[in-house]
Amino acid sequence: MNRMPEKYVYPLVVLSMLICVLLQFAWLNQLFKEEKRRTIDDIGNTINAVSKNNIYVTLETKYKGNAALNRFFLSPEWLGISQGFEGAKDDRLYKSFDINLQPDSTVLDLRLVFLKDPPVHRLAPKYGMGYSLQQMKTMDSLSLISLKRSVIKELNKQGIHSGYFFLVHSYGRDDFHSTSAITSSDFISRRYTYNLMHLHTVQLVVDSVKKVVWFKMRYFLLSSILMVVLTGIAFYFIFKLMISRRLYADARIAFTSNMTHEIKTPIATVALALESISKYELTKDPAKLQRYLNMGRQELQRLTLMVEKVLSLSMEDGKIILSPVFYDVQSGLSDVIRSMELPLLNAGAVCKLIVSSEPCFIEGDAMHLTTVFYNLIENAIKHAINPLELLITCKCDREWVTISFKDNGPGIPDMYKEKIFDRFFRVPQPENVHQVKGSGLGLNYVLSVIQSHSGTISVDSDYGVGSTFTIKLAASNEF
Repeated sequence: MNRMPEKYVYPLVVLSMLICVLLQFAWLNQLFKEEKRRTIDDIGNTINAVSKNNIYVTLETKYKGNAALNRFFLSPEWLGISQGFEGAKDDRLYKSFDINLQPDSTVLDLRLVFLKDPPVHRLAPKYGMGYSLQQMKTMDSLSLISLKRSVIKELNKQGIHSGYFFLVHSYGRDDFHSTSAITSSDFISRRYTYNLMHLHTVQLVVDSVKKVVWFKMRYFLLSSILMVVLTGIAFYFIFKLMISRRLYADARIAFTSNMTHEIKTPIATVALALESISKYELTKDPAKLQRYLNMGRQELQRLTLMVEKVLSLSMEDGKIILSPVFYDVQSGLSDVIRSMELPLLNAGAVCKLIVSSEPCFIEGDAMHLTTVFYNLIENAIKHAINPLELLITCKCDREWVTISFKDNGPGIPDMYKEKIFDRFFRVPQPENVHQVKGSGLGLNYVLSVIQSHSGTISVDSDYGVGSTFTIKLAASNEF
């Protein structure tokens, strides 16, 4: 597997994820600004429309039936005139506004009087509509209440339920409010008249529209978050797949280089048996000759099974096919130990078997279970640092047959206990320790066989002290 592109793949994936997040952030930020502008425009249009409607109500009350006059006061032309009139300010300027209803006409009197000298006291504008001052104040208060109710109702429709207030100013006076609550507000309307009394003007102040804007953008926000999350999940699985493929490729390379040594073990045992027959002239000792021949035959059978095991495990869904028989576990263990006599002897190992006084039978595949025992004993021999001391025990009750393999080997670090049964996995060795050859298939095969028999296998290991593998198989009571 070519590793060169990998150093570019990871930064590119991270960069792509970062760009995706930044693009979503930029899009949401732009969308937020646009939505905030629209929300502020809607608020401004609301108070503008309500103030015009209040003026219309005032006209309807005072001048019923004069539709032309009412339309004029609601027209953009009057709005421009009134804004110019209201905005005119000067210390020597005196303003007056009056409406005179005649039988055949209505006179609007807007006056701007410039005094030659500034007055000692500031002159208040004069407005008249045929009412007394007290009546005008009462009507102004009622009109203001009506405006506030209408504005609040419209703001509620827009999702604004709090965080706003009204400022009421005396008409024609420059009252300034410079509190931080006002200067830092998101929206401050211009001053509006709300009737033709012209006693006061009103301003609407909204502290913040952020919550409303985010609420309006909730679907865009959720879709953006979902896109980022899904992209992150996709990149995560891509990373995971790449790492798995790399580890699998490394394991396949290690398997290819180590499998030769794994196959050599039974071949070496057969060669050693044949050499012993020739060297010690065992033809003169038929009993020992037969023993060595049986040993060689068993190793060749094991070699055949090993090849079949590799072929079966090379399949993605390679399931072990069992040929169950009435199997004596203790007898099978004894046969395996006898066939491993030469490898144990050459390794200087001591193997002790402790069996139960009661027979231990199961319904199982004799060939696969025998290979399981071979694997566990062979692993103990290969990984031994000091002269191996291997204790194999077998005990049973009416439900379970329990077999344990206890050695004094190097043990297994805690971090690898859950991984040792994975296909191609081999416990990493320190740099100053001889690297043990192996395929990484043995314990995976052991686990597959035991699980196919509906059994369990567990490992209890103290690093630097040794390991104990315990197998539990369902007992058969048909004897």
